[in-house]
Amino acid sequence: MWRGLRAYGVALTVIWTACATSVLAVLAVVAGTWWLHLVCSLGAAVELVLSALTLRWLIRSSNQGRLDT
Repeated sequence: MWRGLRAYGVALTVIWTACATSVLAVLAVVAGTWWLHLVCSLGAAVELVLSALTLRWLIRSSNQGRLDT
């Protein structure tokens, strides 16, 4: 049941990050006010950090034998 879970999680995380960061970057560029620029830019940065932490967790879990058994 757990076989391939890491690969699936990595793929979903990478796709989600690409989509969310792209949308937030476009919104930051076309935003009409300075605070919308700031909010969308910070949202994109937070998304990248959370995705990096998720990928780190997936790799560590796999290395510890929790996934792909």
